[in-house]
Amino acid sequence: MHIIISLVKWLPTVHQLVWFITGGLMFASLTYFHMKLKQDNKVNKLNFTFILLSVCTFAFTILWTYDSYLENEVRAANMGLLVFGGLAVVFAILGYRFTQKNNESNVEREGL
Repeated sequence: MHIIISLVKWLPTVHQLVWFITGGLMFASLTYFHMKLKQDNKVNKLNFTFILLSVCTFAFTILWTYDSYLENEVRAANMGLLVFGGLAVVFAILGYRFTQKNNESNVEREGL
C-alpha cells in the first residue's frame, strides 16, 4: 500500500510527468523504427545505432529545453535547441543514409 501511495504522490508533479512522458515517447519511437526497418528488411547495427543516438539526443533536447525554461535560463534553452537539436538531426541523417546504402548494396548484389 505504501508503494501505491508513493506512486500517486510522484506522478502528478509536472516535472516528473514530463520526464516520464518523454521516456515513453523515446521507447515508442525506437520500437516503431525497429519494427519498420525490420519489416522492410533494412535493419543492421550501424543504421539502428544512429537512429538510437538520434532519438536519445532528440529526447535530451526536449528535456534540456524544458528544464532550462523552468529555471528561466532562456539563453541556455536556445543554445540547447541549437546544439543538441542539430546533433539529433545529424544523427538522423546519418541513420537514414546508412539505411539507403544498405538498400542500394542489396540491389547491386542482385544485379550482378
